[in-house]
Amino acid sequence: MENLLDLGYVTISFVPEKKCLIQTWKKFCTTEEYKAAQEKCLELIIAKGCKGFISDTTNAGLLKAEATEWAGEVLVPKLIAAGVKNVEVVLPQSAFTKMTLINLEKEVGAFMRYYGSLESALAAL
Repeated sequence: MENLLDLGYVTISFVPEKKCLIQTWKKFCTTEEYKAAQEKCLELIIAKGCKGFISDTTNAGLLKAEATEWAGEVLVPKLIAAGVKNVEVVLPQSAFTKMTLINLEKEVGAFMRYYGSLESALAAL
């Protein structure tokens, strides 16, 4: 795994043999930071020709509704256009962050698949 970018609240990595981008959320971030990180991931997915995209939310913070709405309305269509079929999500430890995923799932539907660990998400690709 090759680390491409560390923004303090999220690390973005690339797994060349899987053609997969991984975002590892480390703590709470603002809606603006979330959007900027997602746009950077989209840029890297396109540049690296990724078909796999994993969001490791193990240590993520709670997001505002406006961030999850933006993800459904703006980000997901761009990811689909870039060739990503699903976002593989590693489930968070926090019950509050799980609420964010429930809200996000309302926005993006079946586009997300869930895993208990990063290893199991990578193995599914």
